[in-house]
Amino acid sequence: MKTKVKIKVCGMNEEANINEIASLEPDFLGFIFYENSKRNFTLDELPSLNRAIKKVGVFVNESINIILKKVKSFNLDYIQLHGNEDESYCLDLINQLNHNQLNTKIVKSFLIDDDFTFGQVNKFQFLDGFLFDTKGKFPGGNGTQFDWKILKKYEASVPYFLSGGIGLDQLDAVKHFLKQPEAKYCFAIDVNSKFELDYGIKDKSKLEQFKQKLYEI
Repeated sequence: MKTKVKIKVCGMNEEANINEIASLEPDFLGFIFYENSKRNFTLDELPSLNRAIKKVGVFVNESINIILKKVKSFNLDYIQLHGNEDESYCLDLINQLNHNQLNTKIVKSFLIDDDFTFGQVNKFQFLDGFLFDTKGKFPGGNGTQFDWKILKKYEASVPYFLSGGIGLDQLDAVKHFLKQPEAKYCFAIDVNSKFELDYGIKDKSKLEQFKQKLYEI
């Protein structure tokens, strides 16, 4: 396999479970700041986490002022934009982060279906990363997988997170994908619903198994 791919566990919203999953040392933990999500993060503060674990705040068409408040309150390392944010919005957000001397990185999500084209992605190459998820009923966490073969058409060099219905059953497919040319810029595997005991509550044993087997040669 190429350089060790990272793991992001998204949709965390319960303190004890956050600590439990953090003990597995994932590279990223994702917290959804979106009221319409069943995984909406409502805690006043985050548990103290190892600095090696990057904190990702997920937002859907949110005001920049609110994003800035969440970044400061929770010391977020990454902002994940999971709505219809355009280039102008992203540039404004970058300017506001710089103005506030915040080094938070920005990842833009794209929801993929059979009609998806990468022309829309290329407009955002000034961002730090992309996330490719499956288009479904909800902005994310639908538990369904898109056809990864479409990533053969990805021509940018921006690193991306691979998301969308990834669980233990997809391990072999993930490991196979990571050996393909189109996975050159696959930076991390994003998991969520397939590892849940309940909305926002993750199964530690399944995640531990996923991590161990993902890194097996």
